[in-house]
Amino acid sequence: MEYRWQRDNKNLTNDDRHQMSDKTLTIDKIQRQDNKITYRCIAQESGSSLSNYKDITLNVMCNPKAKFSWSKDGMVKDRNNQGHYSISGGQLSVSGHDGLWQCTPYNDIGNGQSANINITVYANPVFIKNISNQSPRAEIQNDLNVLCSIRGRPAPDVIWQYKGGQLPDVVTVISESDVINNKLITVNRRLIWSTDSTLDQRRTTSGLYTCIGNVNDKETKQNINIDVQYPPEITIRVTPEGDLIQDSDVTVSCIVNSRPEPSYIKWTNITDPDLQDLDCSHKNNTHCPARWYKLDPDDHVNGVSIGETINFKVWIIARPLPRQDQWKWKFSPSNSSNVMTTDPGHLTVSDDMAVLSITNVTISYYGNYYIWTNNQYGGWTDDELMFILKPQGPPSKPVNFHVIDVTAVSIRVQWIRGFNGGFQQTFTIRYTDVVSGVVKEKSGIEDRVVGSGQMITDDITDGIEPETEYQLQIFADNSQGQVVGDKVSTVTPEIVMIPQKTRIKRETVRTVYDFMTTVALVDSKAKRLLFSFWMYDGDVLLTSYPTVVKINKDNITVIIAPLFGIIFAIIIIIIPIILWKKGLLRRKVRQHYESQERS
Repeated sequence: MEYRWQRDNKNLTNDDRHQMSDKTLTIDKIQRQDNKITYRCIAQESGSSLSNYKDITLNVMCNPKAKFSWSKDGMVKDRNNQGHYSISGGQLSVSGHDGLWQCTPYNDIGNGQSANINITVYANPVFIKNISNQSPRAEIQNDLNVLCSIRGRPAPDVIWQYKGGQLPDVVTVISESDVINNKLITVNRRLIWSTDSTLDQRRTTSGLYTCIGNVNDKETKQNINIDVQYPPEITIRVTPEGDLIQDSDVTVSCIVNSRPEPSYIKWTNITDPDLQDLDCSHKNNTHCPARWYKLDPDDHVNGVSIGETINFKVWIIARPLPRQDQWKWKFSPSNSSNVMTTDPGHLTVSDDMAVLSITNVTISYYGNYYIWTNNQYGGWTDDELMFILKPQGPPSKPVNFHVIDVTAVSIRVQWIRGFNGGFQQTFTIRYTDVVSGVVKEKSGIEDRVVGSGQMITDDITDGIEPETEYQLQIFADNSQGQVVGDKVSTVTPEIVMIPQKTRIKRETVRTVYDFMTTVALVDSKAKRLLFSFWMYDGDVLLTSYPTVVKINKDNITVIIAPLFGIIFAIIIIIIPIILWKKGLLRRKVRQHYESQERS
């Protein structure tokens, strides 16, 4: 009897894992991929074609039974031996569950192959602070300042509304730098007066203002009822108007317009034998919480060398002014390992200004400085006003470099400036013709805004050619060096021409002939130009000449020149013939009528 073995219908031979001896098959080191493999034993009589077989299917299982370990971003979160991981009870969070998760099977023999999944957790919008806790009063001669801060993921869309609709023209919203903390993004939108608004226009803006935040159709909103206040204005009205008649009744009214209502209106009678003069006095009491309106330096991020001194100055508006003990400050070092033996700064207060002085700067003084104050009507908190002190050096990388508009001869770009390194910085935009490799630069672009994270816009026009593919990159420079910014892969200015019409008038002694031409280019890829020519005598069309010409974009004058040659030929040859025929016809008609009259 002869025996042979097959693996998945293929004859087996002795190899590293399979050894056949007589009727016995030995398989060495069973592997996962051996699962569900079919082995067949075939028995056949020697010298005969008679045979029979038997199949054996392997079921490979780990032994001992597998357990499971769950980890996120490389840190083990759970070893509960389960093949699933559940988050329930509303406990899903960005900080705890957003990231790369990995499930790893293991037993006493070792670990199996892991499976990965990247989980992105969105966060509904929430208010960082209740906006109604801010002062609801605004004075027309001072700043309007109401901040709405909403946190979420992705960045919330934040808008302000007035009485459920658009904001008044005299009120605008400024976007302050977004803050990212533990993958959550805080968007800040501040209400202020428009720069071109007048005091009279501001009077009518009291009412309900609503801040609305939206993340993926999840919405949150808060209201604040802003009371716009202004000092009293007096109008004196005498009734009846005009001359006063002796022994008649007269009413003199003191009309006061103010918000809030005046605390008193007083009439004073100034005695005079022949004249009664009336003086109307007025007064109201306006209080407001502390708020800053001016900073020096006005950039929150500042570079200072070791051994130098810097003063952070804050001017405020407050009624009444905060007391000395109501001013606070704190310091958060950029390197948490620094041990501070003394305070790095000293705060002095004088009326409406506070100065935080940092003298003889050392490496341990670099970090964040916070200043805040309040009076009995309110103020701002310790995290709303921050100065950052950094070592001087090359500028930070400009980011979010992108194209916002393209014409046939210009490219408009925009980017976010970074920290200037403590020195005046400029920007350079390098643009490269992708096909020819020609490189051009626009350098010396001024740093036109103040504050890190602010947006700058600029136009590139020099040497921009239509239908040319460009690659753009931005650089930031100061006296300490250059840093490479973001890159825009490709952008192509397109030619787009609209139809244009020209009308030429030529006047003879008695008759005006109108000549009109049109040129139409469908788009930048058009294959033909359509030229049309009309000639009129008054409203009568004398002749027309439409022409379709193929475009030769290398020399378009080859198209235009023959066309105007044709037009000129028509003017020189056809018009005199037409005029001669019309004159001959008029003479014949006139001769006919003269002969009729004589007869």
